[in-house]
This record gives sequence, C-alpha cells and structure tokens, in this order.
Amino acid sequence: MLTADAGFTARELAAELRERGAHWILRIKGNQKRLHARLKALPWAAVPEAARVRSVGHGRVETRTIRVIDLAGSSDGHGELFPDARQALKIVRRRRDRHGRWSVQTVYAITSLNARQADPALLATWVRGHWSIEVRHEVALCE
Repeated sequence: MLTADAGFTARELAAELRERGAHWILRIKGNQKRLHARLKALPWAAVPEAARVRSVGHGRVETRTIRVIDLAGSSDGHGELFPDARQALKIVRRRRDRHGRWSVQTVYAITSLNARQADPALLATWVRGHWSIEVRHEVALCE
C-alpha cells in the first residue's frame, strides 16, 4: 500500500504500481487542477458520512470525517476519473487549537482499493498516517 501526496499523482506511476500488484491512495490537490475539480464536483452532499474520528492531544481537538464514493462502473460524464481508481474520498479535518481558534481542511483522494478491500475507517487511518509522516518530515526539515 502506497500513500502519496499530490506531487506523486501520475497516471504512469499508478499504472506501474498496479502492474506490480500494489495498491495506492493518492491525494489530489491544485496541481492536478482538472482532476481536483472533477473530484470536488462529485455529489458529496448526497453521500452519507462513512466514518468520524475525534482525537484530543497537544492542546487541540481534531475531528476527521470521511465520505467515500464507489467509482466502479460510474463516470462523472467526462469518462474515467483516473486509471484503476475504485473509490473517491473526501476527508474534512476540523481542528481547534489551544487558543480556541478553528481551522478546516478538506482533502480529496482516490484509491485503487475497492470497498471490500478497504472500508472508510481504514482509508481514513491510512490518510491520517500519511499526514503524520508529512508533519514529521516538515519538522525535520525545519530543524
């Protein structure tokens, strides 16, 4: 299982990973403008919240919610969303810091795993694990 930030979201990489039998979760950001716009335009309001995780620590409270759309056999009217993409994810992270200030971050992702291979809670765990790796890497770069 590979989790990757938007900089690694390339069709060739995804295809090669699948050829080797590996699965992926790819975060989609603004550097993938068309794909990001297509994911954002999916009917998220009609999709029930699939998982919610709340954590408290380091003086902050964080809640992450995830919504998942099964992409098997579906199209947004523009053809296949991304080669081998089986599910689309929308994760909203709401965080209150120790000073009472709130921040909200929305992340879109796609995965080659189908719903039987990874339920929403497991997907959220993997994405959160990727975030914690990013944070540790950013801290290491700043030191």
